[in-house]
Amino acid sequence: MSGVAVRQALMLGLNLRNNDRNLVESSKEIRYRVWWAIASIERTLCVMTGRPTSFVGEDCSAPLPLPLEEESFMVAKEPYETAAVRMLRRTSTDEGNSPEMSASTPSSSVSSMTTHFSPRPTFPRHKPPPAVGESPAVSPCDGLFFLYSSKLYCLDDEVMKLLYRPHIIRQTWATIQSVVSRLQKKAVRWQSALPVVFDFTRNQRDQSFLRQRMSLGFAYYSTMMIINRPCLCKIEQKIPNESTAAKEMDKAGALSCVLAAKSLVDLLPDEPNPVGMYQVSPWWNMVHHLMQAATVLMLEMSLRAIHCPDMSDELLKATEKAVAWLQCMATDDLAATRAWRLSSEVLRKLAPKIARKMDDRLARPLQSGPDMTMEDLMMPDGNHSLPGPSDYSQASTTGMDFGNYPPVTSWEPLMFSNYDNYLLGGEPAISQGPSPQQWGQYYQS
Repeated sequence: MSGVAVRQALMLGLNLRNNDRNLVESSKEIRYRVWWAIASIERTLCVMTGRPTSFVGEDCSAPLPLPLEEESFMVAKEPYETAAVRMLRRTSTDEGNSPEMSASTPSSSVSSMTTHFSPRPTFPRHKPPPAVGESPAVSPCDGLFFLYSSKLYCLDDEVMKLLYRPHIIRQTWATIQSVVSRLQKKAVRWQSALPVVFDFTRNQRDQSFLRQRMSLGFAYYSTMMIINRPCLCKIEQKIPNESTAAKEMDKAGALSCVLAAKSLVDLLPDEPNPVGMYQVSPWWNMVHHLMQAATVLMLEMSLRAIHCPDMSDELLKATEKAVAWLQCMATDDLAATRAWRLSSEVLRKLAPKIARKMDDRLARPLQSGPDMTMEDLMMPDGNHSLPGPSDYSQASTTGMDFGNYPPVTSWEPLMFSNYDNYLLGGEPAISQGPSPQQWGQYYQS
């Protein structure tokens, strides 16, 4: 479906800047937003599957979306009624470059990715444009979130193109190191330019944009992992005479990859609660994010934690946390079920490499879920009773510690059964899990 949408958009020319003077600017902006929504989905799927995109970024000249709510430029009747509509006016000659991670957005002229605008509308030659100080400040909104998301997806596309294409095998390792360093700096600049309300690295009491913060946080740490993943290996086996400086760069990249995986897992509470997580996070690719982080952490374990020898306990705890979340999600998610089975088995085999042992409870299903057979539900010791939520609400002195967060008091039935009931005309099931406000209390501490 994503490929069909991309081809239809290309056929309509949505990927190109529209310079039609007879078309109102708000209509142009809607077209740009449709294109960037389609391109973002396509790039996300390509990162998840490792396959190339169905379009080339260089063929895209559509400006990045304006960081404004659509209502702000759809309600105006005249082009000069609101500041938002005035900011929609673009030049047709000076801003024709591709917006791929540019320092100044063609659509909104956001200088250095800040939240203040310096619009460049089309003025007659004898009338100078307004001063930079007169540009209005942009309030946090979903449009601003969409802008930063689109920029990060552009960076993802660049990473895949420069590090994960077949022709990269002909590049020298020094060239790869240079590319990794350059891409990592771009990612750090993107994160440092985020508005405070979207900053996922700090605890905030304001929960109005919690979902946006969580989404940006997961996407950013995912990007950092794929940027630094080439360094997470035993490079000295292939390049025995590598210089000391190059070795330090390799170690720094590998450590950045591991820390990004750990930071992604740290975005979630210690007590698994998929119901609450689905309310405030990108539920559609959480299995991918958790499995991506667990894979990086377990890969470092397979290398006997050579890049972070003092973090063995933290590696195990973070990996167990990711597996525990997959285990809890596996009760009603087929993809999570497969991911949990695979990750728990691999973790059980890799934990001894760092002189640790996996918590045995992670290998047991919480309850009968999709694609579960009686053989799957059999305990290793022959006991057929299944652990429940209470087994994970108590702090343990050994193994996994889920913290002191309140235990989940109610468990959702299979989600697809609720949805089917709704499609058949019934009432949708009301979640008894914590509200977004209650979930947000975790991030206030």
